[in-house]
Amino acid sequence: MRRTGIFMAIVLSLAVLWATGVQAQEEGGYADVILSKRGNPVTLSTKILRDRIEMFVLNNYKENHDKIEVECRNIPADILVRGSDWDVKVNPEYSPIKNGSNLLNVTVYSLDGVYKEFSTVVRVRPFDDVIVARRMLDRHQKITEDDIGSQRVETTKFNRHFFRRDDAIIGYRTKQIIQKGKVIFASMVELPPVIKRGDVVKIEIILKNVEVTALGQALEDGRLGDTINVKNISSGKRLQARVVDEKTVKVLL
Repeated sequence: MRRTGIFMAIVLSLAVLWATGVQAQEEGGYADVILSKRGNPVTLSTKILRDRIEMFVLNNYKENHDKIEVECRNIPADILVRGSDWDVKVNPEYSPIKNGSNLLNVTVYSLDGVYKEFSTVVRVRPFDDVIVARRMLDRHQKITEDDIGSQRVETTKFNRHFFRRDDAIIGYRTKQIIQKGKVIFASMVELPPVIKRGDVVKIEIILKNVEVTALGQALEDGRLGDTINVKNISSGKRLQARVVDEKTVKVLL
């Protein structure tokens, strides 16, 4: 009888433990079950979560910038985990990681199950040393070294090409007025024409492997490779020709 009583007590204790575990899972307390199995709970701080998320973002961000800042929002308060039994998995809702806001799905888990799942909005802010105007630049002004400088600015919302080196823009001319301190975008400048309207040029025409030349007058400005209208001075005929250099155009046949 005594042995039977001890056996019944053990069975009753196991049944209570099983029922407690089922109730914890039904109430969303699976993390508590993990901790009860593994023991030694520790607090996973918000800072640790933020660092892991930022590391994922930086490792998966493909663009090249002088500086990148990552801002995380909606990170939950401290999460209880077992000290040596946890990891963090991050999945972007939309790939790839881009400038501006990104929605990430984050799972804190162990070998036995999930501690916490949540979503966070991460903002990626790139900064670059870009070329800006040191003074107001007039339209069609040729850019010199004294006209420009470098300044670090946030380029998150830039959807136009900008310059990072001053030697990439010196010698260009402006297509519009550029105010002092403004970033100079590629759409604001152009290579200066090597032939200007009214210039006397040599017109080259190749007919059946024979090159014929004539004097002409440019009817518009042209850069290297541009197609411009020219006039044959002797015949007065208008032709279209490609700019070869500052004195020569080649008729397109």
